[in-house]
Amino acid sequence: MEFGKVERALSKKLNSTVVVYKSKSKPGYVYRFNYKKGEEYVCCRCRELGKYRGITIRNDVVVGRKDPEVDHHEECQEDVSAQEIERDMLQDVKSSGKRPREAYNDMLSGVAKRFKATAEQV
Repeated sequence: MEFGKVERALSKKLNSTVVVYKSKSKPGYVYRFNYKKGEEYVCCRCRELGKYRGITIRNDVVVGRKDPEVDHHEECQEDVSAQEIERDMLQDVKSSGKRPREAYNDMLSGVAKRFKATAEQV
C-alpha cells in the first residue's frame, strides 16, 4: 500500500540521505527519516527519544502495511523549515566557494521571499 511521496533533504554532513514526509493529520509538521539500508529508513526524532520507527521507501514513495504517521514517540513531530534554510546556505558555501558571511546575507534576503504569499512577492 502506498502512503504518499517524500522529499529529499540534506543531512548534517550535507548528503541527501534524509527524507521528509509531510504529516497529513497535523498540517505544518513533518517526519524526518534517515537512511538505514536498502530501502529502509528510520525516524530521526524517534531514534533520539529512544524508540525505533522504520519505513520502506521505493521511488520516493512510502510503501508498506502501516501508516508512516502512527506508532511514533509522542514528541516526534517537528517543523524543519529553519533547518532546511541553514543547510541550503551551508551547501551554497560548500559548492560555490562563497564566504560564509556572504552566503548568510544572501540567505537572509531570501527568507522573507520564501514565506510570503505569491501575490506579495512582487
